[in-house]
Amino acid sequence: MKEIFLTADHHFGHHKILQYEEKRGVRFSSIEEHDEFLIEQWNAVVRPVDTVYHLGDLAFGHQGFNVARRLNGYKKLILGNHDILDTQDYLQVFAKLHGSLFFKGTALLSHIPVHPQQLNSRYLFNVHGHMHGRAGIEDKRYIDIGVDAWDFKPVAWSDLKKVMEERL
Repeated sequence: MKEIFLTADHHFGHHKILQYEEKRGVRFSSIEEHDEFLIEQWNAVVRPVDTVYHLGDLAFGHQGFNVARRLNGYKKLILGNHDILDTQDYLQVFAKLHGSLFFKGTALLSHIPVHPQQLNSRYLFNVHGHMHGRAGIEDKRYIDIGVDAWDFKPVAWSDLKKVMEERL
């Protein structure tokens, strides 16, 4: 059976991510090692028939973006603040592009967390990236799906639903 996965904040090709994110800088000696590891982690859980929603900050520049061609799955992108290539570039690899997306009647998918008032009347959860696993939003309705928070792997929707059920 096909699965749905969510993930964010890979920063392929971003040399400075190893300086900015201590967890990555300690683990990887080069951006090439970083990128190869993240590709392996992705492809270890995502099959070509699965769907992946990437919640932004995929890559820096064209070189980093070319890595996306090696990632399994039918991919859809929620644009992040570092996703600045032309739309046509992204559409070579991603089936759909979104600014944000109301998903499965449950969650708003976005790159940057939305204001809490958006959740009060519309959505049960905000599944987002951008925070790189850092604490900062002490609200059970926010779920950081970035790779820094999930052992550098995409997360299956079925697993994410369990987290949401625990938080309701």
